[in-house]
Amino acid sequence: MTTMTLTLADTDGPDGSWTTGYTDGELAAMTGLSSRRIHARAAMADDYDPDYATGLIDGYLHTIAVNAARMGGAA
Repeated sequence: MTTMTLTLADTDGPDGSWTTGYTDGELAAMTGLSSRRIHARAAMADDYDPDYATGLIDGYLHTIAVNAARMGGAA
């Protein structure tokens, strides 16, 4: 009988671009950047670095959700 070794997927990659995008997305949400502008930035970045673009949107949406929860959902 063989055993299967499970490993976690490397979502960040060797250059850390997802983490960089996530941080940038958090900062964009904190500074009040509109959804339209952050999605436009992510669309432009997607052609060159899809991991960064994904992290950018993830960070932005997470920060928006956290802020909405802190306000009791009254955004």
